[in-house]
Amino acid sequence: MQKITIVLIPENARQSKQFKISNWIVRGFIVGTAVASLMFGYLIYDYLQLRTLRESYQTIATENQGLRGEANLLLSNLEEVKRSLKRVQDYSEKLGELTQIKVKRFSVHTGIGPLSPQEYQHAKQEMVATEDQQHIPVGIDLDRLMFRTVFENMKQVGNNANQNALRLQKLLSTLSQQKSLLASVPSISPVDGWITSGFGARESPFTRERDVHLGLDIAAPIGTPFYSPADGVVIYNGKKDGYGNFVMLAHGYGVISRFGHLAESLVEVGQRVTRGEQIGTVGMTGRTTGPHLHYEVMLNGINVDPSRFILSIQ
Repeated sequence: MQKITIVLIPENARQSKQFKISNWIVRGFIVGTAVASLMFGYLIYDYLQLRTLRESYQTIATENQGLRGEANLLLSNLEEVKRSLKRVQDYSEKLGELTQIKVKRFSVHTGIGPLSPQEYQHAKQEMVATEDQQHIPVGIDLDRLMFRTVFENMKQVGNNANQNALRLQKLLSTLSQQKSLLASVPSISPVDGWITSGFGARESPFTRERDVHLGLDIAAPIGTPFYSPADGVVIYNGKKDGYGNFVMLAHGYGVISRFGHLAESLVEVGQRVTRGEQIGTVGMTGRTTGPHLHYEVMLNGINVDPSRFILSIQ
């Protein structure tokens, strides 16, 4: 085995000192030194990495604290939104109940109705379909979310908003139908005059026998304008036995108004008219004892008392 000789020569010494070291010891020393250098380098690298991670952790911790604060603020805002939605729900339910009561009373009083629920059912199906949609992107595990409470509250707020939208849509549908109903009701007197003969049994002015009068006779001078008592469409304009010049209007919901003894008609068949729009003038054509407007209201093909609908006298 080869050996390495190390010679030491002290200063001012007359002889040197020699040390013989085996080759494997030298090699072991070199390898050990290399390994120690590598380990020392790794420790330095690991230390630097730990410092970087610690700085990143501190930054993340600071950001996380800020996010938690924002999440708490968001939760607080969501709670306020939920309270606002609850108030909207309460108001819409109360208004809906009042509206339904008014519509039911109106239907009982006039016989017009009932309202169709088809529009509401269609809206309900749309809202239910919307509620089933998730408010969280696909692929995200809700159970592992840090701000799970926020997402759950957002979903609840979304569902409440959909429910309120459904209630409001139902309310708007009811109000729209109520508006349509009210527009179809002959709620004003068609002419400014005085009633000389009411609806129902009476003594005929021509035969002096008992008969049934199917409308109201409203006396007024010849040429006095008369008006449509509700929105509608002209379905007849011409002569009619006993009534002279005669006009019929269809108002919807089974309501028809009829006018006789006209001096002049100012409308045509198929024409749309609105409540308060002039449709002719008072006359005494046909079988009559004096100038007046004969005014009838039919509901589902049956004559009813027109005064039952009149809310104001014009």
